[in-house]
Amino acid sequence: MSESYLALHLLLSGDPLLWDIVRLSVLVSLSATLLALLIGLPLGALIALNRFPGREPAIIVLNALMGLPPVVVGLGVYLALFALRAARRLGLLFTPLAMVIAQTVWSRQSLRR
Repeated sequence: MSESYLALHLLLSGDPLLWDIVRLSVLVSLSATLLALLIGLPLGALIALNRFPGREPAIIVLNALMGLPPVVVGLGVYLALFALRAARRLGLLFTPLAMVIAQTVWSRQSLRR
């Protein structure tokens, strides 16, 4: 039995574990996208529509951040969460909330491309 056939069979048979994984993945992605939109849209409008001291360096930094690979962004988020004692104490690492935070940071970066 090929792997593609097995995957299709799991989807069509309504395997509850598989659908829990799909539901969690969609929920995390939608949450991160919404958060990125709520954070990125006002900040992007602020930078695009207003003139303020430090605007040019801010644009340079934002453009430089767009060149970062996703692995570097993910590692940075992991290290930031790991460095926060509260995050470790609350067991935040490797949770759906941590995935939402990481995807939000990555979504904000990828939306600027």
